[in-house]
Amino acid sequence: MVEWLAEVAARVAGLSVHHGIYLAGFAVVFIAIESLWPANPDQPRWREGAGTDLALSFLNPLIIWPINAFLVAAFINYLIATIGWETHRALREAVAAQPYWIEFAAALLVGDFFSYWKHRVFHMRWLWPIHSVHHATTEVDWLTNDRDHPLQLAGTYLFVLTGLAVAGFSNEMIATQALVRRAYSLYTHANVPWGHGPLRLILVSPTMHRWHHASDDRVIDRNYATMFSFFDIVFGSYVDPAGLPRAFGVPGETPPSSLMDALRRPFHSYRESLVGRRAVTVTVPVGEAPAGRSAVS
Repeated sequence: MVEWLAEVAARVAGLSVHHGIYLAGFAVVFIAIESLWPANPDQPRWREGAGTDLALSFLNPLIIWPINAFLVAAFINYLIATIGWETHRALREAVAAQPYWIEFAAALLVGDFFSYWKHRVFHMRWLWPIHSVHHATTEVDWLTNDRDHPLQLAGTYLFVLTGLAVAGFSNEMIATQALVRRAYSLYTHANVPWGHGPLRLILVSPTMHRWHHASDDRVIDRNYATMFSFFDIVFGSYVDPAGLPRAFGVPGETPPSSLMDALRRPFHSYRESLVGRRAVTVTVPVGEAPAGRSAVS
């Protein structure tokens, strides 16, 4: 037992150090470009809620590690067993036989496809309370990317890792595409006014994703892609208004005041929803129906 705890502690420490180095490197790059080319020059460098974002950035890998190691891995194994191990082995060999650049490009495309639909599903009614934590900030910069509730990140890994693994990509290629797409997601959250010109129809730009975070009725539930904007174009969710948004966040909601507030918020929303549904329940006499509905004989 003691040896097991020591192994877990070493693993946690290793994850934290690795993540800290990784995040520090990106911080140097993105703080520099946001200082030189800010979309909103008045936005503070250490904005409100940045501490919560940073805490979630370090906390989430520690929570997701065991989920990936056990639950997601078990689900992937179940799907592969359903397909057939020999069939899947042949698929993996066919994928690995491709030139590296083709395999890498395919991994980015497949990963972003599953990420697009994961994101779109989390904008639906019953998963929105989880995803709304990410949208709650009223100021957006590169670190906003890491404002994810652990349940949302678990959903991300369940969708994307499963899709890539079942499609036959190696663990190394899955890790490589994850690093590239994560770096790109940090970039599209950055406080910079870049729109990519004609390339915006292929690659998501920071301007396009800032509109996704805007508290503007014209852009509600739009621009879901992480990297390839043509997924939004193909699936009818693309929007790119002129100019830059100035107001962000979820209308009618205040940003979480702390890490614990961010972690609790989805559960409070679900509880309030259930209490509200019970509060509006009415007793209907036999043979009658509530207004707007038909009686069933």
